[in-house]
Amino acid sequence: MKTTPRSFRLSCTPEQVSDVEALLQAEGFSFAPEPFYALARTLVHEPVPLGRSLAARFGYIYIQDKSSMLPPLALAPHAADTVLDVCASPGSKTSLLSALVGAHGLVVVNEPSPDRLATLRVNMRHLGCGNVITCKYPGQELPLPHQSCSHILLDAPCSGWGTVEKNPQAMRMWSADKTQPLEALQRDLLRAAHALLAPGGELVYSTCTTNERENEDQICFVRDELGLEVCELSPFPGFSYARSLPGCLLVHGEQSQAQGFFLAKLRKSGQKIAHQPMQPHRPPAGQVLSAREFVAQTGLNTDFLPAHSFLAVNGRLYLMREAAQAISPDLRWQGFSVGKIAGKTILPDPTLRVFMPHEPDEHALVVDACADIHALLAGQSRTCSEKVKKKALYYRNLPLGFLTVKGSRCLWTDR
Repeated sequence: MKTTPRSFRLSCTPEQVSDVEALLQAEGFSFAPEPFYALARTLVHEPVPLGRSLAARFGYIYIQDKSSMLPPLALAPHAADTVLDVCASPGSKTSLLSALVGAHGLVVVNEPSPDRLATLRVNMRHLGCGNVITCKYPGQELPLPHQSCSHILLDAPCSGWGTVEKNPQAMRMWSADKTQPLEALQRDLLRAAHALLAPGGELVYSTCTTNERENEDQICFVRDELGLEVCELSPFPGFSYARSLPGCLLVHGEQSQAQGFFLAKLRKSGQKIAHQPMQPHRPPAGQVLSAREFVAQTGLNTDFLPAHSFLAVNGRLYLMREAAQAISPDLRWQGFSVGKIAGKTILPDPTLRVFMPHEPDEHALVVDACADIHALLAGQSRTCSEKVKKKALYYRNLPLGFLTVKGSRCLWTDR
């Protein structure tokens, strides 16, 4: 069976790229840039499985087929936009959307499967996607206001014919005579997304199949029966394309050395709505802590975030973005997990780098060798003369997490 080169994405800010690449190179990995996205890479040499690298351990890379990166890039939300991701697990595209909209943006993420939702939440936590909120509904039944979403990504459940090199069972499981239930589900999801899409809003529909009935036929349906306009998608460099509908892209997997993938961008006619009316807040079920209380108890800085508070539920503490609370009074969602809470004691997760300064200060422990990081992960401690509970750990200028201080020593703990 043929195998395509492994691709991955740097999960960091542009300023952190050199340090993430240095961390990978220090462990013997080599890679090449991809022309379609500044943070995409193709693996050239892999001395150990990439998923065991330090960069992966601390959430600074995400292993992802390069075709799978295209739907968020095709949707192209701006910084501070709000995006709805209808069928999101495991979070590959969600985490890229999170990077595109930035700290002041918001990604509303839905996944109907409880197990897949759990995986999604773990991945968002690991990658530090603090601007993501998650919910669990059938994609056709999201309780959001009609015409309230300016940007929607619908990466629909599909037959997966474009993944046959990695998943040879796909063609057998979903032969052409078995895809009718999937096609019906896709149309239901498209109808629901159309209802939620605001005038002037944009929707990207994508699949990892080459089946015309799940791709081009569905776009003809939304164009002819729902009235959505097909936008012209410019080809992404570094890919080869098969013939498809005008304006749509069908990635030729073998020639692109990637998965086969279909993308269409659709727009609803009408004038864009500049500001949606704020929805009434639903009182959250749990103990609310203000940002000031959180900072006072942890010493962590959250000033860079838009208006927010924190919610304690069942011993866990979650970030509550004010903008998310105003989306819909009927939407039940979970914010970004930041740690544990017992009474008035907050125990932030040690890998909570989202609240670390982008550059180390004089109190941080800065290491420049992978061996030092491995030693800490193996349980070795370092001297600490300061009377603090936590000490920030950096690789060069790259935040890794917090060391626990015990007496005159500091050490890494995942608890």
